[in-house]
Amino acid sequence: MTHETYVIIAKTFGLIYLMVFFLIVVFQTYRPSRRASADHAARSILTAEDRPCR
Repeated sequence: MTHETYVIIAKTFGLIYLMVFFLIVVFQTYRPSRRASADHAARSILTAEDRPCR
């Protein structure tokens, strides 16, 4: 095998790997069963004392 063959294989499998990884992350993030934990994480960044005064 030549260097160019290795480059083609690496680019192809690297692209496939990254696409599959991206789809898994998106699927795990937007599952309906994860909505409650995502909402909790969005609200828990700032505590009551970190919010601006009114």
